[in-house]
Amino acid sequence: MNSLKPDSGLARAARYAVPFVLLLVPIWMTKVNTVIPEPYLDEVFHVPQAQAYWHHKWTHWDPKITTPPGLYLWSYVICAGILALRGTPTELDPEALRATNMAAGTVFLPLRLQTLLDTLRKQRNTRPAGAWLSHSVLNICLFPPIFFFSGLYYTDILSLLVVIEAYNWDLKRTSTITTVPYRHFVFIVFALLSLAFRQTNIFWVTLFLGGLQAVRTVKKYSNNSGVESKNSLHDPLVSEAAIGDYFHTAFSLGIAVLRNLGRIIVAAIPYVIVLAAFGGFVVWNDGVALGHKEFHSVGVHLAQMLYIWPYIAFFSWPILVTPILNLLLPQSWLPKFLNYGFPEKQRKLPRFWTALLVIPAMLAVVHFNTIVHPFTLADNRHYMFYVFRVLLGSHPAARYAATVAYFFCGWAVISAFGFVIYPAPPQFIRVPASASPQSKKQGAKETGPKPRAERKQKPSKKPAAPAPSRAPPISPEAYAQLQQHIIQRQRQENQGPRVSFVLVWLAATTVSLIVAPLVEPRYAIIPWIMWRLHLPPQPTPQAYRQQRPQNEKEALHKDIATNFPLFLETLWFLVINAVTGYVFLYKGFEWPQEPGNIQRFMW
Repeated sequence: MNSLKPDSGLARAARYAVPFVLLLVPIWMTKVNTVIPEPYLDEVFHVPQAQAYWHHKWTHWDPKITTPPGLYLWSYVICAGILALRGTPTELDPEALRATNMAAGTVFLPLRLQTLLDTLRKQRNTRPAGAWLSHSVLNICLFPPIFFFSGLYYTDILSLLVVIEAYNWDLKRTSTITTVPYRHFVFIVFALLSLAFRQTNIFWVTLFLGGLQAVRTVKKYSNNSGVESKNSLHDPLVSEAAIGDYFHTAFSLGIAVLRNLGRIIVAAIPYVIVLAAFGGFVVWNDGVALGHKEFHSVGVHLAQMLYIWPYIAFFSWPILVTPILNLLLPQSWLPKFLNYGFPEKQRKLPRFWTALLVIPAMLAVVHFNTIVHPFTLADNRHYMFYVFRVLLGSHPAARYAATVAYFFCGWAVISAFGFVIYPAPPQFIRVPASASPQSKKQGAKETGPKPRAERKQKPSKKPAAPAPSRAPPISPEAYAQLQQHIIQRQRQENQGPRVSFVLVWLAATTVSLIVAPLVEPRYAIIPWIMWRLHLPPQPTPQAYRQQRPQNEKEALHKDIATNFPLFLETLWFLVINAVTGYVFLYKGFEWPQEPGNIQRFMW
């Protein structure tokens, strides 16, 4: 077998093709500019505000705008730089402003996503410069809500980009033992900048990143080797966890935080600074939303945490369906290119007691805390209007029956963190002392006729080197400890997320969604991004893990089988983007009360 994996020409061509797929974003923006040259929907507020800043009317503010002015300042800086170099643009029309948003989504966002993904997976990106982006980053950029608003002048792309950059710097500043002060400062700057684009980013740059930092801090001082002690931190891999482990981990983390409270406070200083700045803004603004406060008041809308599961499952079924089939079906029923060979401890379905605990809680949320915002049922241009009006409003029992779908979608989404294949445990073979390599080599020298030069050689006057002392035999207990150590090292290199990450992600997702009474797909972009980034790499089917590929053809078959879910995800996103884009551009309609004004369907 070859020692190195063959690299097929088709695989190299595919890697180079990945960045060029992002050209679909400027093509989409060009079509939008051609068909809809005037501002549409929220652009009616964003475009004039950006134009006011362009003319240095810094005190002008449209009271209907709810988010801070980060988007307009970004456009001002970009366009001012281009004006200094080229002499244009002198005026900012919707096309120029959309281009500044498109640049963020096509150039900066994929590059920073790739850096973050490489850091999270603890791997060095060895792709050639022209093929530096990965398939996963391409799919994230093609995610329909991201792709759609990359061609319009909305805040979502820049908001996401600055959160990703804050995450990059948070990992960079905590990755070294020695303190690098400027990295802390840069993180704080980007965390504060994220608040200039959307207020709910506070939960991601403080609660999410701060929660992950708290976990890292307590793990430094807690025994997590698997040996139970008073300082041990219970934090199993998601692939090995049951619902009880989530409660156990939450309790264990709480105790560990209290034991290390001083260290946690020191580690939390950057997040506290950002949180304090946000608190000062809320006091100054007398609320979170800048405008339309009567329609964007902060409340508690727990049903948002029910809608997130079918949201993720709808968009991400291509990367969920194959592992789920591996859990549901016997391995003998699966074709070899779909069979991951999950061990029995990973082939777990939701337990009856789990469903008995979770589904009634979901039913209670549906009954007592379903909030339908007036905007949702008053605007038939958004797809959520039809979800609430047609699906959940078709029958009084429909919204209760949907809890079964919420439950199974939630199980699939969280289980995806554990869809990982661990290497087989190493097997050690005892070699008898008489069969050691040194004795064999010595024996080979002493057998057979000696060469002529050796027979004529006189004995050396140097004293013979002392024979190396034989190492004492290794006990079975030592063999078991060595094997366990190697298994742990393999898991650290190829592990999926642990339960503590899921708890932090759930906490940040919950607080960022439940404060919004309005249900919009755009609000769930960052929760989906963080979920997607932390998924383990796609497993290789069992048939292709058993031996290395011998030639380019076998290597190509292995790559296709391993990355088949990613290709399916790409195709699914392209289909959604093509359909929603076509409907938006060419299937407009008119409201009777506004004849002559074309209304368009959108997210």
